[in-house]
Amino acid sequence: MTSQTFLFGKILKKYKISKKDIYDLNKTYKNTYDSLNSFGHRLAGRLNSELEFTKILETTTIFPKLCKCITDYINEYEKMIDVPFPHKAFEIIGCWINDMKEGEYNPPHTHHDGSGWSTVLFLEVPEFCDNIKGENYKHKFKDGQLGFRGPKSSTQWFKPKVGDFYIFEADHVHSVMPFKTNPPNKIRRSMSFNFVLKDPSVK
Repeated sequence: MTSQTFLFGKILKKYKISKKDIYDLNKTYKNTYDSLNSFGHRLAGRLNSELEFTKILETTTIFPKLCKCITDYINEYEKMIDVPFPHKAFEIIGCWINDMKEGEYNPPHTHHDGSGWSTVLFLEVPEFCDNIKGENYKHKFKDGQLGFRGPKSSTQWFKPKVGDFYIFEADHVHSVMPFKTNPPNKIRRSMSFNFVLKDPSVK
């Protein structure tokens, strides 16, 4: 399992999901698209297409692999904070897929009620415009990037790449920059879900 750990005030891990698994998930999403309900009333994003995927996620071929990533994250998290969890069973409490278009964005926000953990998995990433007329300072180009707030209000930015799967604490403030694509009007697609630890003996 390929992963990277990032520490800047919170514990963030990035995993790599195979192209085949991403292809299968995109196919399932497209096949069920017309039956999905809007999840926008529960989300902070300034975008039109935020569709709930909770019930379908567990039926996908990728789900067991995502669960392995979650288990790995929980085990490492427990070691890092040096506080044992009484149980490590987890429950998905909400999943949605975002199709972002040019000019749309996600403002700085947290997930759920700040408890548990959250995820982002990139499913489709367009070619972002890499230049603006009269602008030559490449450090300013953060189109479509995912940002996590760190100490002293600093932000760590990550370029979206298909198959990158991030797991982080639900109260970790994060955001997504707006973007322009080449050619225009292409989709930046990501899937997110929240999860919490749950005592398996409690029904």
